Amino acid sequence: MSHRIIEVVGYDPNWPQLFEIEYQLLSKILGSNASVIEHIGSTSVPLLAAKPVIDILVEVECLDKLDEKIVIWRPLDI
Repeated sequence: MSHRIIEVVGYDPNWPQLFEIEYQLLSKILGSNASVIEHIGSTSVPLLAAKPVIDILVEVECLDKLDEKIVIWRPLDI
């Protein structure tokens, strides 16, 4: 049986700013096709210990338009 180690750390007050950086990047790439970009998961809850991964929910108007952006997405490792 393999073992996974899951790191949970204390709240980092930089998490909202890290999300904001990603939000700006996603907004720039997706433009008006992005109807919602939200910071979700445990890092979005102030003062909550969490895995140090910024989870983001993106809703788009058109999947075909999203697919057209794949050339931009691949190099960014998103």
